Amino acid sequence: MERRMGSQRAKTVFYFLALTSGVLYAFAVFSDIFTYRIFLPNPIAFALAEQWLALLFTVILLIVLSIPTNRARRRSLGTQLDRSFSHIALPSKKILLDIILAGVFAGVATFAYYYVAGISGDVSAIIPFSRFSLIYLMIGDLILIRDWPSPIEALSILAITFGVVLVGITPGIFDPYLLLFVIIIWAGTIAVSVFFQSRAKRTEIRLGTTVDSLNLRLWLLLFLNLFMTLLMLPLITPDVVVLLIVQLPIVAPWLLFPIGLTFLSLITYLQALGRGKMSVVQSVGSIAIILGIPLTLMGAFLFPGVFNPPASDFLSWLLKLTGTIFVIAGIVALSMSEIPGYVLVKLRYGTGDIMADLRRIHGVRRVSAISGKWDYLIRIDIRSLSSARVKTLKLIEETPGVVDMETLLIFREWT
Repeated sequence: MERRMGSQRAKTVFYFLALTSGVLYAFAVFSDIFTYRIFLPNPIAFALAEQWLALLFTVILLIVLSIPTNRARRRSLGTQLDRSFSHIALPSKKILLDIILAGVFAGVATFAYYYVAGISGDVSAIIPFSRFSLIYLMIGDLILIRDWPSPIEALSILAITFGVVLVGITPGIFDPYLLLFVIIIWAGTIAVSVFFQSRAKRTEIRLGTTVDSLNLRLWLLLFLNLFMTLLMLPLITPDVVVLLIVQLPIVAPWLLFPIGLTFLSLITYLQALGRGKMSVVQSVGSIAIILGIPLTLMGAFLFPGVFNPPASDFLSWLLKLTGTIFVIAGIVALSMSEIPGYVLVKLRYGTGDIMADLRRIHGVRRVSAISGKWDYLIRIDIRSLSSARVKTLKLIEETPGVVDMETLLIFREWT
């Protein structure tokens, strides 16, 4: 008999997964800096080595996860990680362009990451900058729906921006030009890549089916690597090739550690998403920002010369801590401002299937055809009550065939 998990235990598992994802990400950044500076101190050679090994690791792992456990139900080992996964599959034509575009921008962001990680040697500075992409994503959402930010969103933007700048101007870490490079190029390309990944994930490739996260990661990583390598071609000098050939056998075992950490971070993140709200997962995952500070201190103490030594003056630490607090506060406030809910929809008699039309509406996360008085149950995640009334719900109401609807906003729920 299947044993039902109690609500308190389920909640504990959810928070454990979200925290674990953030912790693994922080240690992955730490491990990247260590491996880069000790074994392969060249951003071009290191990026090529780690990213292509990561692709090989992912391919081998997905082959193993494709081993069937129930052929009749098309289940495999990977089904435990993503219910939609059964085996490695080519991307559908419907999402191929989105995956390619996501890979192009992720390639730029990845190269920027290695460049910044190699220069800074400071985990506590790198992680807050990666979270700056949330601002671009939110601004993109506002542009798409032609709306203005709510007061809490505006304050969150200011808090994250101010916090990142405080961390970035800490003496001895970043110069102003590198700060602009990180905020505009790195964070900006991360945001654009996430946008195309999200669009690919939401596209219906078959009736009621979207691409699974594991195949999406595999093909995104392939196009990321191809474009990143193409971008680096003018910089791949004979010296870089020689360094890569000589050091690859030595560095490969060490690279498996951050590669594995990154993959486990993704898995725990996906598992947490399956048990609770994305906004809460992102908020709890902000533990990575806090961990950056002790990891940098530990690295500077254990491996002097590899990690940047901590600032010795009180002002530098005050700026770093204050900036970190502002970033965390902004992310938590921004994440918690989302309001989840459900919308019950009734169609005019004789109306055909409009699920695809409903899925395209901004704010709609899931659409289910149901029996009874109502025809569809729609899961929505909206920025605020005002945006729900004016934007998302209005678009649902105006969808051809909709004659009645009822909105149920979620204020508390068990996971």
